[in-house]
Formats: sequence, structure tokens, C-alpha cells
Amino acid sequence: MVTAKTVAPGSATGKPQDANAPIDPEALALARMIISIGFPEAQRSSMFNNLLDTMTGQMRGVFSAKLDNDPRAKAIVEKHLDGFIASSRGIMNAHIPAFMDAYAQGYAREFSIPELQSILDFVKTPAGTHFFSRSSAIIADPAFVSANQDYLRDLQPNIEKMQADLIAELTAYFVEHPPKPNSSS
Repeated sequence: MVTAKTVAPGSATGKPQDANAPIDPEALALARMIISIGFPEAQRSSMFNNLLDTMTGQMRGVFSAKLDNDPRAKAIVEKHLDGFIASSRGIMNAHIPAFMDAYAQGYAREFSIPELQSILDFVKTPAGTHFFSRSSAIIADPAFVSANQDYLRDLQPNIEKMQADLIAELTAYFVEHPPKPNSSS
């Protein structure tokens, strides 16, 4: 018999679940166990930082190539990126607990209790532990790096066009409607 507890809440529609919808406490408890085993607290910071380094490294490889003919301009961009990333790490690390709880809530909404139990059983195995601890590292695999950099190279003209269009439209708008002071500054 199919009941509300055996069908994943989001599986029927494929649509995101309402963040304010109640979460089954049993599902959430299972999801939190999955997170605690799959993403051990002592390793979370390094996992997130490695992911950040890998992603930004791949992006730099594509986007900074346009500055290869101007080493000084490239150095300026790299200096600012390095400073931004370094200052962002502390902010990211402070948010890791919230990210992990959000993962758990997402798992609890997305998967049924039997599915969560199966995932928990898997994450308790050596293969499951290895899978969870290394799944985000796959983006550093040479095949993924190559595919992602090809994607970013193809995307770059769209980003540049959008950026130029946005700057032009905002400039024209602000000439006619000067910005008002922000109440939070």
C-alpha cells in the first residue's frame, strides 16, 4: 500500500517543495543522520573550501585567458579575485552548519522514509562513506574539468553580452533616475 510516508513528497510533480511545508520528523532525523555520516563535521570546511578552489580554478582558466596578452591587467584581476576568495572563506565557513541542515531538510522533503533509510544504510558502508566524502571532488576529475571549461568557454560570449547590455541599460536608467541612498548603508 502506498502511503504519504512511502512516497517522496517532491517525486510526483518534480517541482520544488514549499520551504514552509512541515517536514516529517522521522524523515528529517534520517536525513540528519545521513548528513552527519556522509559529511563528517571535522571535514566539512575542507570539503567546501576544496570545492570553492576547484570551481574558481576552472572559471579562472577560461575567463582570464582573455587577459593573457596583458599580464598587468591579468595580475590586477587575479589579485582582486584572490582577495575576494580569501575574504569569502570565513563567511562560507560560518554558513556551513546552515548548509548542512538545509541539505538535511532538502533530503527529507525529496526522499521517502524508505529511500532515506536505504541511503542511510548505504552511507554506513565503506563504499557509501567514500561516495559521500568524494562526490563533490568529481568536479576536479580531468574529464569534468574539460567538459566544464568547454561549457564556460561557450558561455563566455553570452556573459559578456549580458554584462555589456546590463551596464548600458543601468547607465541610461541612472542618468534619468539617479540612485537613491540605500537605507542599509
